[in-house]
Amino acid sequence: MVLVRSRPMTESSVDLTTLIKPSTSIHNLDDQAKQGKSCEELYGPYPSSIPVPMTHKDGRTPSPYVVAKATNMFDLQNYPDHRDVGTPDEWIPRDGKLVRLTGRHPFNVEPPLSVHHEHKFITPTCLHYVRNHGACPNLAWEDHRVAVGGIVPRKLNLGMDDLASMPARELPVTLVCAGNRRKEQNMIRQTIGFNWGAGGVSTNVWKGVPLRDLLLAAGVDERDMAGKHVEFVGVEDLPNKVGPGPFKDEPWGKLVKYGTSIPLARAMNPAYDVLVAYEANGERLQPDHGFPVRLVIPGYIGGRMIKWLAAINVLEHETKNHYHYHDNRILPPHVTAEESLTGGWWYKPEYIFNELNINSAMTAPDHDETIDLASRIGEKYELGGYAYTGGGRRITRVEITTDGGKHWEVCAVDQIEKPTDHGMYWCWIWWKYALPVADLVGCKEIWCRAWDESNNCQPNDPTWNLMGMGNNQVFRVKVHLDKDAAGKHCFRFEHPTRPGQRDGGWMTKLAEKPDSAGFGRLLEQGQAAPEAPPAKAAAPASAKAKSKLLSMAEVRKHNKEEDVWIVVNNKVYDCTEYLDLHPGGADSILINAGEDSTEDFVAIHSTKATKMLDKFYVGDLDPDSVDEEEKKEEEADEKVDPKTGRKVALDPKHKRAFVLQKKTVLSRDSFELDFALPTPDHVLGLPTGKHIFISADVNGEMVMRRYTPITSDYDVGCVKFVIKAYPPCERFPLGGKMSQYLDSIQEGDAVDFRGPVGEFDYHGKGKFLKDHEDCYARRFNMIAGGTGITPVMQIAAEILRNDDDDTKVSLVFGARIEGDLLCRATLDEWAAKYPDRFRARYILSDAAPEGWEASGHSTGFVGKDLFEEVLYPAGDDVYNLMCGPPIMLERGCTPNLKALGHREENIFSF
Repeated sequence: MVLVRSRPMTESSVDLTTLIKPSTSIHNLDDQAKQGKSCEELYGPYPSSIPVPMTHKDGRTPSPYVVAKATNMFDLQNYPDHRDVGTPDEWIPRDGKLVRLTGRHPFNVEPPLSVHHEHKFITPTCLHYVRNHGACPNLAWEDHRVAVGGIVPRKLNLGMDDLASMPARELPVTLVCAGNRRKEQNMIRQTIGFNWGAGGVSTNVWKGVPLRDLLLAAGVDERDMAGKHVEFVGVEDLPNKVGPGPFKDEPWGKLVKYGTSIPLARAMNPAYDVLVAYEANGERLQPDHGFPVRLVIPGYIGGRMIKWLAAINVLEHETKNHYHYHDNRILPPHVTAEESLTGGWWYKPEYIFNELNINSAMTAPDHDETIDLASRIGEKYELGGYAYTGGGRRITRVEITTDGGKHWEVCAVDQIEKPTDHGMYWCWIWWKYALPVADLVGCKEIWCRAWDESNNCQPNDPTWNLMGMGNNQVFRVKVHLDKDAAGKHCFRFEHPTRPGQRDGGWMTKLAEKPDSAGFGRLLEQGQAAPEAPPAKAAAPASAKAKSKLLSMAEVRKHNKEEDVWIVVNNKVYDCTEYLDLHPGGADSILINAGEDSTEDFVAIHSTKATKMLDKFYVGDLDPDSVDEEEKKEEEADEKVDPKTGRKVALDPKHKRAFVLQKKTVLSRDSFELDFALPTPDHVLGLPTGKHIFISADVNGEMVMRRYTPITSDYDVGCVKFVIKAYPPCERFPLGGKMSQYLDSIQEGDAVDFRGPVGEFDYHGKGKFLKDHEDCYARRFNMIAGGTGITPVMQIAAEILRNDDDDTKVSLVFGARIEGDLLCRATLDEWAAKYPDRFRARYILSDAAPEGWEASGHSTGFVGKDLFEEVLYPAGDDVYNLMCGPPIMLERGCTPNLKALGHREENIFSF
């Protein structure tokens, strides 16, 4: 043996800390958990949880002021998404930006990647992805209970207040649908799952009771846990997919609960942070996310995290629940749907999908995004995206390549999540890379891939599986050198797919598909391309002899439960006998009864399922009848003003283009636009108190805003608006998109209009509709800020032009400077001409001219003292109408009006 004497440590010895440096590609890693800080302090402020429903298929949404007033999602319950109307979920307000993957019902959605890129680490709860198997249960906090049973010494039956009173754990966790990125697999060969894009992932801060604590309270022993499981069961009753099942002691019935189980050892291990959660992002759960209580298993697929949790059972064995076996499995690539049943593949434990595999995707550039070549060739473009993994492992690096994997570049990783006390990481990371635009010259694809601390890395090629789950090959974005509309060269980016039934993506093209995906060459399998629905489907052979054309009007007669027809790909089917047999339940057929359900059907069914419809075939849809129906609708929509007999220009269902005939500059940032109606004899057709949608393509983005004209139906052949342009500023870097666009248009340009829209309709003599309810006012208090003068001025004008309308108006009009008091000359004229019916007080927040207050006006901000002095006192027949910046209404108006005794139902904001 050779003994080596170590040198004594001296001041000249190397300090090892100088050799151990933090990674330059991972930011915030050494900023470990700051002791004593809450999750909201670490990861907040949380984004708004208020959804913005799309109330009509043309993109209509509730007024921004209605949304701004909402304190929780149910303040918007009167504004259901148009796709939810007539479904069991109509009671839930949902955000219209979510991409629907299975048609109208059930609700399965993901946010666009652009939404993820905007919010990054913490996802707004209203934009979190959703996987629902049926109707969303409508449960009450006060009534719901969770039972803890099975082989436990002490059975528990806990109410929600009981759970909320227990010591809580709160932490951020990324949830991922097992089918995230499945559409890429469906483009290789159709799986039995629907088309998830790359947005089936989201992160919230979850709060609840550690499952371990509940089990300890039930007397569960931490010894002798081998082989035991904890079962979780929700409240839903869902259709049985396959029959009685393999367990003779517990056969499956026609309806089954959604449930699963995990090993008891994992449930009891405090390092794994399994939660029985009742809050997300600081608020109680939303219905689609499991209100009032759900399971959260960090690092697992979302399909194991039972929503609407009702029962927790400790078992000697794995659960025998139907959905535990017939969902969330990654079978070998050669296994087909038929073989999976005959070969018993669903019950082989080695194919269960529990813990997340490593994955990443690119959110910038977005699909079809372009970069101008000439103007940006010397710049850098910031690539970006997300990455996640399972097992509590940390993502250690993300790489991109522009040359097909010959060279990889390390990206910067924003490590926002703090590790738990057990050193676990449960969240995605966001990465970025500054790519020189010049490097895109000659580049065909940009790839990204992630690595974790176990050196797991994404594969280059896909491996297909029957359920299309766990798809995690490198994410590839194609780069095309194109010309834009102006003939300029640009780079255009193309993602592999787009979610749901959205068109586009390079994997949708036959030439771009991989040669193989683990089960032989695709061309040999006859699966190189999914079948595209024909423009007009031919009748099945068995039905050709009796094929007949059916009109859309005839189809629409069969819209009841006892008589259900639907249209799929221009074929008509009588599905009445199939209602009870449909695996998805009868509701998903009934909501489309008598209508064309092609989009909903294709979104969730395979080609094989489409062929199964043949036995219910009754005929072909007459395409001419569809045109006739649409024509009838258009003719029915051709309205005439009942007062004047003139044709009405506005259409609530379709956009109408009006040409700008005159533009007048009013001040440094305001102007008047005068649009010609279709003919000199047309009137606009806008009820008093309602608005118009103006829409335009602004830099490739469809922008739509509500505006109120200063003209009325007394003005024939034209409609006029006073607009204030909002340029970019520090608080709003992009400024007002629509106002800047309208500032840029010239006489002769056409702009799209649609309407009327709005929740207020003044009928005259104090009578009006507010939120579809009849109301009456003897006096109106009107409060306006900036361009918010136009809607209240519209109502005041209608009152004052009718001598027999004795309704009185008191107006407070606020602006920054005197020049911002739009239409002041008209207001002053009214005050002088109708002193007993109209009065106005102006208030300036910035600079006021000399003698301003002496003239009877005010400076500063609106408030209680001003309202008490100028406005009519509270009363049942006194209503307050407001329009202005949200901060003015929320802080300056509503609280002070309430303080003066005005009831909330007598306060309305446009």
